[in-house]
Amino acid sequence: MLGRRSIVALVAAGLLVGAACSDDDEEPQVVEPIVVLDEVGDSEGELNLIAFAGYVEDGSSDPAYDWVTPFERETACTVHVQYADSSEEMLELLTTEDSGFDGASVPGDIARELINQRAVAAVDPEIIPGWDRVLAPLRGDNARHYIVEGDVFGVPALYGPNFLMFDERAVRPKPTSWGVVYEPDTEYGGRIAMLDSPMSIADAALYLSAADPELGIEDPYALTPPQLEASTNLLERQAPLVGLYWTFFTETIEAYRSGDVVVGAGWPIALSLLQIQDRPIAALIPEEGATGWADTWMVAADAEHPNCMLLWMARTLSAEVQDEMARWYGGAPSNAHACELIREELGDFADLADSLRFGRCGDREFLASLELWRTPTVDCGDERGRACAGAPAWREAWEEVRR
Repeated sequence: MLGRRSIVALVAAGLLVGAACSDDDEEPQVVEPIVVLDEVGDSEGELNLIAFAGYVEDGSSDPAYDWVTPFERETACTVHVQYADSSEEMLELLTTEDSGFDGASVPGDIARELINQRAVAAVDPEIIPGWDRVLAPLRGDNARHYIVEGDVFGVPALYGPNFLMFDERAVRPKPTSWGVVYEPDTEYGGRIAMLDSPMSIADAALYLSAADPELGIEDPYALTPPQLEASTNLLERQAPLVGLYWTFFTETIEAYRSGDVVVGAGWPIALSLLQIQDRPIAALIPEEGATGWADTWMVAADAEHPNCMLLWMARTLSAEVQDEMARWYGGAPSNAHACELIREELGDFADLADSLRFGRCGDREFLASLELWRTPTVDCGDERGRACAGAPAWREAWEEVRR
């Protein structure tokens, strides 16, 4: 039987009253208990998932990619999945009362909101086989999107960089800075592609941390209201230069094919598909660095089938499944042992595993350098206390940019 224990978050009374220095009074401090799953019991026979397309493959898309069928056979858990098209849709589905979902492949930009609302449970990593094979940064300093004050809210799925992608024929010389997409004197106005997400604010903040050090930006996800305003102002000035705000990576592929876009923010899956088609598209990490995405399998706090979800989390963390997911979805595996499997599958093209197409697979230093997506919160996470702008303020700022 599944054991559950609750840990009550202790919050000093003095912090509960009048401590919010930002405008996000709608983000109260969390005092609800945390549900922690510390035992795996018998299969309940069903598993209801929310996921992004490509994370739950049963061979119907391509017979060579099927990690659902073996899982069902080994665990007697029948998998049902509903796909979400965006972080916002996933957040809404998971926070709907009695949603019936057992878990999801949660992106870093909404993970903390789910944690703060206690919509997801923490997991004792000791019950997850393979936990010790997760790349060290994803269990340590670069795990703040799902590890909060020592509590582990899930297991890593895949991650990847948000790099600068460009058409080598059109963009010369090779760019070295994100300034090529932000500065008004860029030669490529009207042919720039940017992700249509509040997370683009973090990209702008990262650029400003180097371009305007007087702003004092040290963490692109912990912005004070003035720092958020500066980042938003940069994006508003950039807006006339942007030819495409993309939501799906397929949009960038079409734009680069047609020549409508020649430079911008991109993902590994788009780079791979364009290069496979012999398009002269390259990618690099600019001198200011880069943000990155990281998805985590999380279990719903009120899951009807928690044992099947825990079994799924363990299975998807195995090197074999991580290898399949990385090659199908387009990203880097969190289990370092999967990288060698990827190299074996690539054969004569094994060196690609060390390229940006696979997030420089297994490169701990590179992973540690990425500013992985994280939910902005009022609590800055440092000596500034509750002085930062939270997710609602970021969403409002992004709406202003897109108007």
